[in-house]
Amino acid sequence: MSLQIQPKPEEQQPSADLTLSVLTWLEENKKTLAIGFAVVSAVTVTLIVQKNLKAAAEAEANQALLATLGASAKGAGASAADLSKVASQHAGTAAAERSEFLAATKLFEDGKYAEAQKAFESFNQAHADSALGAAATYGVASALDAQNKTAEAIAAYGRFISGFASDPLMGQARLSKALIHESLKQYSEALALYDAAAKEATSMAGQEASSRKASLLQAHPELTPATTNAPAAKPAAK
Repeated sequence: MSLQIQPKPEEQQPSADLTLSVLTWLEENKKTLAIGFAVVSAVTVTLIVQKNLKAAAEAEANQALLATLGASAKGAGASAADLSKVASQHAGTAAAERSEFLAATKLFEDGKYAEAQKAFESFNQAHADSALGAAATYGVASALDAQNKTAEAIAAYGRFISGFASDPLMGQARLSKALIHESLKQYSEALALYDAAAKEATSMAGQEASSRKASLLQAHPELTPATTNAPAAKPAAK
């Protein structure tokens, strides 16, 4: 005869009570649970829909930008108005951001420097964290430079130089700022910038800066750093 150990009644009671409590709570709160489940489901579906809509919007915006650029390839190029239209119709997309920047660039290429300046400034205000922010900041400085607003251009180039130290346009910004200083006969400032830009020896800006530096030193030899020689030792007294 096998021996079976039966649990004591008092050992079964807590489990039974817990099960009963859970069932009771579920019964009493089934309406709340149903509402909560519906809310979670609705949020999940909304997020999925929004993600899909955003992807669709981005795709549509990209197609619009490519169509504008593609059509322009057959003619004189996309106009600033065409690019601004893409940016306006597809606001909030990455393609719209690129279109806005390209519109400002086109204004500069068309010689509309004051409009380009404002467009680049508006771009930076609207897209403070954009990867194109450095190029737009440089665009503002270049537009001011093209308008012969020397003091403002010097300040704008300075903001670029101090804010985007590792940007590929750094050498060109230093060169452009140096050229303004040289035109104002501020030779020491120009020489320092030429020297810094010339360190990028493989870039076109670096090569031009090196050439400008040499020409400036030739025209103004007084700017050449003085070399100090140690005084000759006095002969020993006999």
